[in-house]
Amino acid sequence: MDVVGENYLSLDDIPPDGDESLLLRIGHDHLNYYSTRSVLLLGAGFGAASLMAHTSLDEDVYAEVHWSVWHGGHRDWRERLRPTKCLGDGRFALPVFAGAWLAGELLEEAPFADVVGDWGERSLRTVLVGGPPMLLMQRATGASRPGESDSGSQWRPFQDSNGVSGHAFVGAVPFLCAAKMTDEMPFKAAFYAASLLPGVQRIMGEKHYLSQAFLGWTMAYVAATAVDRTEHADRNVSVLPLIGDDEVGAAVEYRW
Repeated sequence: MDVVGENYLSLDDIPPDGDESLLLRIGHDHLNYYSTRSVLLLGAGFGAASLMAHTSLDEDVYAEVHWSVWHGGHRDWRERLRPTKCLGDGRFALPVFAGAWLAGELLEEAPFADVVGDWGERSLRTVLVGGPPMLLMQRATGASRPGESDSGSQWRPFQDSNGVSGHAFVGAVPFLCAAKMTDEMPFKAAFYAASLLPGVQRIMGEKHYLSQAFLGWTMAYVAATAVDRTEHADRNVSVLPLIGDDEVGAAVEYRW
């Protein structure tokens, strides 16, 4: 058995298909999410959203959508997109992800069970790694929904909790994970396009400004990318459980 130091358990000692392996993958997800690459992507996304929120862009888009829906004959599009709201509701989405993951675990011999299970697990892990910072940034930006306050979508830290669209985040996750899993460009493009629909629905439904839907999708994309990097990592960086005589913890191991 490989031992790091005297009392530390190495990644190589963990069974690849056990519960510990899932915990280690989640640990790698978080390392990837808070990596320099991910932080730069998030920074760029929040910078772009800030420009939308603190210029006239958000209000201009909202006014255009409001006019087109109620006066321009585009109300049908609003109704067609309404079902995508359920995709962004965690009460519906999370049980679907969990069910797909369990189906893959329990029905290993069934056709496509491995693909369905992998998709379900990836989706759950994406929500797990990206959900907490998304909830934090909803309040940290402190923006309001359309029509809720005179400040509109401008950021007022911790004054409100709608600066990031949760529906756009959760609704994008299953499609982004599916896009990451396929190498077929037509399917990849279709999944990426579909990942935008929950955010578009929130804008068309006048529940969120453009910047808020954009941030929801961006945070979902960064989280899904972090999970995908875990799946394709060369494992030169490992999260290790520390198992000592009197303590249990975790450490990061870098191999070269």
